[in-house]
Amino acid sequence: MRTPLRRLALVLGALALLAPVSPAVAHEDHGGTWDPSPVSSTKNVKILGSAPRTSEVPSYRNSDLAFWGKTAYAGNYDGFRILDISDPENPVTVSDVDCPGAQHDVGVWKGLLFLSIDAPLTAPECGSPRSVTATGATAPGFEGLRIFDVRDPHNPRYVGAVATDCGSHTHTVVPDKADPSRVLVYVASYPAGVLAESEFGNSCSRLNPDGSQGHSKISVVSVPLGDPGSAAVVSEPQFELDDRGGAAGFRGCHDISVFMEIDRAAGACMSEGQIWDISDPENPTTVARVHNPAVDFFHSATFTWDGSTVLFGDEAGGGVSPRCRTTDASTVGAIWIYDVASLDMDRAPEPALSHFKIPRVQGDGARCTMHNFNVLPIAGRYVGVSAAYSGGTTVFDFTDRARPVEVGHNDPHGANTWSSYWYNGHIYTNDTGRGFDVMLLADKARAGAVKLPHLNPQTQESLIR
Repeated sequence: MRTPLRRLALVLGALALLAPVSPAVAHEDHGGTWDPSPVSSTKNVKILGSAPRTSEVPSYRNSDLAFWGKTAYAGNYDGFRILDISDPENPVTVSDVDCPGAQHDVGVWKGLLFLSIDAPLTAPECGSPRSVTATGATAPGFEGLRIFDVRDPHNPRYVGAVATDCGSHTHTVVPDKADPSRVLVYVASYPAGVLAESEFGNSCSRLNPDGSQGHSKISVVSVPLGDPGSAAVVSEPQFELDDRGGAAGFRGCHDISVFMEIDRAAGACMSEGQIWDISDPENPTTVARVHNPAVDFFHSATFTWDGSTVLFGDEAGGGVSPRCRTTDASTVGAIWIYDVASLDMDRAPEPALSHFKIPRVQGDGARCTMHNFNVLPIAGRYVGVSAAYSGGTTVFDFTDRARPVEVGHNDPHGANTWSSYWYNGHIYTNDTGRGFDVMLLADKARAGAVKLPHLNPQTQESLIR
């Protein structure tokens, strides 16, 4: 077992990028180059502090975020960073773990960190290279979850791994209300490729030998908090799903959001959205299926904090194509808003209430679509925060669910923003080109938002209404 290499980053200080108001402008693909000059922002969304990316390797990409107390965990394709965010104007990199793998979605729970791996490796430990044949083709290997002990943020420690079929593209932390000695993790994956069983027990197939649907499932991993190294898959719930793009057996879920108090989950499952009953968390079952011909790829999902509304995000073009051009309709790559009570398999689900997409045109070479997002934990008002790749970060009010409207944005030069989330008074972003930014939203919603002890953005625990 190899120990992850750690690089203690220099404290870079707050960059004080307080962006003046400038008109919305079109701009070309930024290609990951960081530049502190603003392109487009509103007065009410300002960058307070930054921790720039720690690698100049062209393949370096920042991914998702999670939070515990005054600590942020930022995934990237080279590993992950742990940041002290006690001073929002000066986020400090406490440790920078060198542990390459794709795509490194992160989740945290009581001193443990989970890292998603969805490209085969020769072994689960850090430093293991990609698993390839002599000709360079992808070969079976380890894919799934890596687990780290991060109780000492200066010394993260690899403690084990769990192999899962088709790897782990993303995952969702699911607290076990009946057994607090463990935590469950829903692993979302889909058969982008087809691989035979590896020496670690994971495989990836689109169809069963009899021709029936193959990988239409998630993997449920149980992690004993006292012995995380013994974590294991305890169930593989199957779901009826449509094929993606007409490819036989190409099914699976990209992202899953759970709301523990209402025992519901929203699955963004490529060709459709689903609502699940998770009252038996090891065996979720479908209670609603959401089909929308305007959605190219069901990518992300979240609920409002009163549990009444679910938002599904469309990653049109797979996150590598421009979808915010003058020629693109407002329905392309949007966030779609649904009333949860109207989604019921006992009757025909009602259509979306509305949709939202950034109103700013991006250049023909700029990748742009709505990406990772969450909703502010406030009562009596619905306000969302979302990343939009080259469009930076947007804040939108959908209290009138039929008429969502952007109320602020910050689109700094060099933006390629993967994740933007609200957490305890600030907006935190993880950007492929720029790194980690902390933003201040000047809005009444900030004063009314509930402070949380921790946040995995795909895990909502208690109702707020």
